[in-house]
Amino acid sequence: MGSENGPLLKRHRLAHYLAYLLFFLACTIVGTGVIKLHTNKKVHTPEKAQAPKKLKKSEEVKAPEKEELYNYKKSYLKKHFGCAEKFKEDLPVHSKETWKKYRDTYVSVVGEAESTIGDPEADFDGFGDISHFAKQSPGKGRGIFAGQDIAQDTLMWNGSRSAQFKDAHSFQKFLFDLEDDYLACDPLQWSYIFDLNKGKGKPDLRIVTDLDEGSFCNNGKSAGNMGYLDVSFEKERPRQNGIRPLFATRDIRKGEEILCRYGEFIADYGWSAFGM
Repeated sequence: MGSENGPLLKRHRLAHYLAYLLFFLACTIVGTGVIKLHTNKKVHTPEKAQAPKKLKKSEEVKAPEKEELYNYKKSYLKKHFGCAEKFKEDLPVHSKETWKKYRDTYVSVVGEAESTIGDPEADFDGFGDISHFAKQSPGKGRGIFAGQDIAQDTLMWNGSRSAQFKDAHSFQKFLFDLEDDYLACDPLQWSYIFDLNKGKGKPDLRIVTDLDEGSFCNNGKSAGNMGYLDVSFEKERPRQNGIRPLFATRDIRKGEEILCRYGEFIADYGWSAFGM
């Protein structure tokens, strides 16, 4: 009986051994898979996928509102609007509609209370009753010409259509709100810094843009025929928003170009005073 059950017992033991071996191998394989699965899960944790620090950084560099953008140098603005190329052309003399667009845009930027040009819809300019016209001036671009004979000491231009800006932001917003590169380049070329308190104490500076054909007045330097006279000539002609009026410094013939003296009214401080 013992001799007959010996081989059978051995076979049972071998079967159990193989079963244990297969179970061990199965556990090892499954265990390895679990470890890999756990490792993958650890790499892709929700916390790292959300990356809260990066989201916070993204919020910090959010683009500023449009109102905060107008802080450019004048040289950058000229490049932005392509003014160098445009000024190589014979630019047109502006129509009444174009001047109206300039004036309406100015008032929309600074508001009626701060505007220095009067009613933007009204049909008048700083020359008052002085007959004048604008056209191309050889070698100078656009110019302004006398439409009548003008006697010396005659009041010629009073600045009643001169837009004043108290800061660089409002001036630059005006340029962008025109939504026309050609129209923006002209004020960049014409505008100047004016001291409303010149000779009286602390400077009171403005960026001034003449929104009438006075802006076409070319620089005659010492040969200029329109400029300041002694303040005694101003007594019966009150200044418009602090702008000194300009007079005929000599007799001017009909058809003659009217020439300013830029050095008289442009402030020494320049655009740097406005960060431009």
